[in-house]
Amino acid sequence: MERHHRVQILDVMRGFAVVVMVLGHSIDAVLSDEARRTDLFVLYDAVRGFTAPMFLFVAGAAFLVGSARRWDDYRSFSPALAKRLSRIALLFFVGYALHFPFFSLNKLLHDTSPAEYAQMLQVDVLHCAAAGLLLLQVLVLLSPSAAAMARRATVLAALAAVATPFVWSVDWGPLLGAAIAPYVNQHQPSIFPLFPFAGFVLAGAAAGHHYLRARAAGREQALFRSAAIAGTALVAAGLAFELAPVRILPALDFWKTSPNFFLMRLGCVLLVTAGFGLVRGIPGRVQRHVTALGQSSLLVYAVHLLLVYGSAANDGLAQVVGRTLRYDAALLVGLSVLLLMLSLVHGWARLRSHHEGPSNVLRYGLASTLTYFFLTKPW
Repeated sequence: MERHHRVQILDVMRGFAVVVMVLGHSIDAVLSDEARRTDLFVLYDAVRGFTAPMFLFVAGAAFLVGSARRWDDYRSFSPALAKRLSRIALLFFVGYALHFPFFSLNKLLHDTSPAEYAQMLQVDVLHCAAAGLLLLQVLVLLSPSAAAMARRATVLAALAAVATPFVWSVDWGPLLGAAIAPYVNQHQPSIFPLFPFAGFVLAGAAAGHHYLRARAAGREQALFRSAAIAGTALVAAGLAFELAPVRILPALDFWKTSPNFFLMRLGCVLLVTAGFGLVRGIPGRVQRHVTALGQSSLLVYAVHLLLVYGSAANDGLAQVVGRTLRYDAALLVGLSVLLLMLSLVHGWARLRSHHEGPSNVLRYGLASTLTYFFLTKPW
């Protein structure tokens, strides 16, 4: 029962982030420029800004919870560690594959401009999550216990937030190269660099440890109440520091590099976490759908991006429809894409559970076919 409750909280939170992500991307792809100039869009865009921190926070928490059960296995060269590293590698691969400018290895190697390479190497939330999880695995190897790792993760999360303004003031491209520099800041094309976004992964890992301790002591509800207090305090502290007349850090972009905004976003994530832990009135059917999305977040992430923004192999809503729709029509598009993703995850789960053989044939057949065309297609 305890294990079920633990998985349920993580998957529901991840599923909630997936819902907001799918709706946000779908609406963004088709909403008209006129609608974007309204106050409603400013509010909507601000809400969207909390999706990635929540997703990364949950990823860190799930990592710690999974590690704590088999701590020694993950600190040695074991099958469990090999499986974990292969999953992290898959996140990196999918992240880069979604940005390929051409669905042809030959053209990718011989007819890709520097600007297209830069776009292909940009760091999105999937890259950030993978790099953050890899950092957490290093902490596992260096830490004798989950408690020690949680303490180190907390310190590193704070350092990531405070260091961000300084790290962003330097162009790391000449030193780190085009493939690594996007993980540091946005001097190269990058949406979610590790500074400050790795801080959310690290904070999630620390929170996961505190949750396990509270669960073992039967004090989960007390922990969620404490999370609500801590979240409120972090939001208030971020606001207070931002409004203070004395500036300690150099000039910075509040929305991208400010440690104060990091505190506020982390506080909001803790408040949402507390809400999911304290409120138990979610209808069972809604919870089932949200959990299914959370459990298949990688599948939903990849497929909905292909559908919404397109890829080297297909046009998406952004190309077919474009930014032409009003709010009501754009919302209808978003809900339609979300319904399609729900159908996909439920259909795939049913196929895998009731028809394992055909599901494997479909999965490996599709992967091998795409690989064949990618390797052999000249243009």
